[in-house]
Amino acid sequence: MNNERRLLRCARNDSSNEQLLLGLALVLVGHFGPWVAHKTAALTVTGFELAEFAKFFPQVQGGTVPMRRELFYLPFVTALVLLALADCSNPMAGRSAARRARSRNSFLSQSVIVPLCAAALLLIALLPYSIVDAARQALTTPASFVLDPQYTGQLVLVIVGVVLTLLAPLARRLPRRAWGVLVALLALAGAVPPLYQFARFRPLVVALYDSPRPPGLGWGLIVCVGGFVLLLACGVLYAVRGEGQAAPA
Repeated sequence: MNNERRLLRCARNDSSNEQLLLGLALVLVGHFGPWVAHKTAALTVTGFELAEFAKFFPQVQGGTVPMRRELFYLPFVTALVLLALADCSNPMAGRSAARRARSRNSFLSQSVIVPLCAAALLLIALLPYSIVDAARQALTTPASFVLDPQYTGQLVLVIVGVVLTLLAPLARRLPRRAWGVLVALLALAGAVPPLYQFARFRPLVVALYDSPRPPGLGWGLIVCVGGFVLLLACGVLYAVRGEGQAAPA
């Protein structure tokens, strides 16, 4: 009976992990897909591009429409954090004592690979070039380091994302319920702020395009939202089913 319960638990964990990875894939594909759809490719804007696209609007520059443009990067950042978190879930759950002993050393040597890759990808994709150039000049010339104010929030977001991805291996010590709550909170943090900003920003886009038919919602936005809904559902299921076990394998 105990073996049957263990097998059932492992099968359930495998299914939940597949749903988690599917949700992450949908978020990333949707974020780099069109959020502002237009028949002309040059007027189509992806979720990732919205952060740069928004800063050119006079209403945003003047503060008429308050907006933290770096929040449009949140789906990308939270997806990488969740990827590191999923990779660092407890791999010994449901295994025999002998297999745990054999796999422990290999896991300890491999558990940081995905978090390190995720952190590197965040730095490469989101670290503003103006900050890199200012740091280079400060190191090679007597000039002092000057931080471009418009990129301060983006720099903070990158730092927070890198720290969270590097701390992801610690999550394998969490109980199953706490791990599920963490996944659900990250899903909400990655979805709600950019969607709220997009709802406020969309009237500016419609006015800018000034066409008889306003630009529709792109498929990327729909796919990204669907991915976050799946991630939220996975987190809630983990939390509801949790009975104090280690994080899912």
